[in-house]
Amino acid sequence: MKRHPAPATEASASAHGIDFPRLYDFLIAVLTGGRDRSYREDLIDLAGLRPGDRMLDVGCGTGTQAVAAWPRTQPGGTVAGIDVSEKMLAVARRKARRAGAKIDFRRADAAQPPFAAASFDVLVFTTVLHMIPESRRRTCIGEAARLLKPGGRIVLVDYSGDVGTRKHWSAKHGPHARFDLDSMRAPLLEEGFSCVEAGKLRWFDLYYMRGVKTG
Repeated sequence: MKRHPAPATEASASAHGIDFPRLYDFLIAVLTGGRDRSYREDLIDLAGLRPGDRMLDVGCGTGTQAVAAWPRTQPGGTVAGIDVSEKMLAVARRKARRAGAKIDFRRADAAQPPFAAASFDVLVFTTVLHMIPESRRRTCIGEAARLLKPGGRIVLVDYSGDVGTRKHWSAKHGPHARFDLDSMRAPLLEEGFSCVEAGKLRWFDLYYMRGVKTG
């Protein structure tokens, strides 16, 4: 499977991530009307987590989703999270400790995850791909394919469709407005995913796309 390295300038541009964890959590709370837990549970439902599953949350941010996912993988499963922001990860680790969740949080780029091949059953990218330069997204999907076991599942959640038809204000501005999740369908198929399906979520104009690794 061919890899697609990104230009160093673009890698540097996206390397810092989001460095305002308190503001990030506050904005999610506002966007969800205080129903952040329900939002995360809906996203986890898409992954179909089962006891014993090994899950990686790519761009895990402050860890809310990883912490919510951990009980569903028990007994016998694991959850890991990667993010490029150490400030976000520090908050994520505190949340995990408070919840009694044993989660492996690491500072890493989505295009260079520090795990061996076939390490996971499930990979999730929640509102992450729109922040990654276009030239690096294919690399991230290729790495996801490498990390998943045969039959493993990938779930992408992000903004999609023509920006003129989007209703929620969060979907119309900045990198959100410039990203269309449907553009990831071809890379998924080319990197060896099958059963690729997509649909709309009930949360602020977000869509999902998921597939299964073949071979």
